Amino acid sequence: MHAMTRTLALTTVLFALGFRSGPALRAAEPSEKAKPEREIVVAFEYPRLEVDPSTTIRLDLIIKNNGQKDETILLDVTSSPEGCVTKIEEYGDVIGGVFVASGEKKTLTVEAKLKKSKQEEGEEKDEKFAPGQYKFAVKGTTEDGKLTDTAEATVTVGKSEEEEEEEEDPVEITCSYPNLRGSNDSDFRFSVDIHNNTDNEDMASLRAEAPRGWEVAFKPSYEDKYIGSLKIDSNLSRSVDVEVKPPPGAEVGKYTIKVFAKLSKEDFEASRELTVELTGTYRIRCRTLNDVLSLTARGGQEATISMYVLNRGTAPQTNVTFDSFKPENWKVEFEPETIDLIKPGDMEQVEIKITPNADAIVGDYSVAINVNGEKAEDDLELRVTVKASTTWAWVGVGIIVGVIVLLSVMFRVLGRR
Repeated sequence: MHAMTRTLALTTVLFALGFRSGPALRAAEPSEKAKPEREIVVAFEYPRLEVDPSTTIRLDLIIKNNGQKDETILLDVTSSPEGCVTKIEEYGDVIGGVFVASGEKKTLTVEAKLKKSKQEEGEEKDEKFAPGQYKFAVKGTTEDGKLTDTAEATVTVGKSEEEEEEEEDPVEITCSYPNLRGSNDSDFRFSVDIHNNTDNEDMASLRAEAPRGWEVAFKPSYEDKYIGSLKIDSNLSRSVDVEVKPPPGAEVGKYTIKVFAKLSKEDFEASRELTVELTGTYRIRCRTLNDVLSLTARGGQEATISMYVLNRGTAPQTNVTFDSFKPENWKVEFEPETIDLIKPGDMEQVEIKITPNADAIVGDYSVAINVNGEKAEDDLELRVTVKASTTWAWVGVGIIVGVIVLLSVMFRVLGRR
């Protein structure tokens, strides 16, 4: 009884499983039938590729069998760059065909190398692919020849860093000293070289861009004429002077002037930046009150005159000093002896103390005063009139009185006789 019950239960389970699995099996059948009877695919994994310069180009080639039956696929390289040896390899072995089971795929390597060049010593050397585009094509054919497919790829070889650095522009501007510094009233001259890097003689036109009000002119070196263009032989250069003049009233600071050169047969225009740093104008002036340049002095006694030092430039004057050219044994002093700073437009007062020699003869003498500033100087000439000292005046008066008294006494004595 128990055995019969187990048999019945087992039969029921098997029946249920059979009932449920039937549709699943039937559903699987159409997917197998959906596959084409025969189909192959030959394709490069990367049909567009960019690489750096090298002696070898490698491409991954995929061979796929989408059909219901296994296939043996024969492979041929139908297109490769001229002078190039191209092979299909797997693990170093050259492949001419491959077996691919139904629904499977294989990945092979297409390797291309340039033919070796012989050196002078007889040794062979691998050549690198030059920058450019290289096209490859591989054809796959089934063993019975009924199915074919072709894979195509384009490889772009770029330039190496060294080649990019070595590549020259058709025209170039160089300058040994592109930065100049000076006062606002200076004329600046840059020496630049215009290089024609082409294999043809050509005319180079010149132009400049400068701040408003600035003057820029071009002159051939060691010549006086101004130019706007010049002829340059192939693969040679010519020197040109670029004269730059700032406008009046330009502020202190750095200014950029850009010069350009273009060959008539080329579209490229070369440029070069030049820098001018204006430090301001350096002007200093000294004068006396009401421009009086004369004074009176007595031998051995100090005489004083005031001098005013003015900064007429746009740059500050620092460490202003004084010196003098005077008669022998004279003494000239300045108070203060130096001026640390005079700002543009400011004025400082200096006392000049002149002491003639005690034995100086009465008369007029010249004393030159020099004022030395930063990149500027000025001078003035003083006329010093030396008069007799009061001591000798009183001595003279005493002598005269003595003579008068003596004469009076003599007249009285002689008159009595």
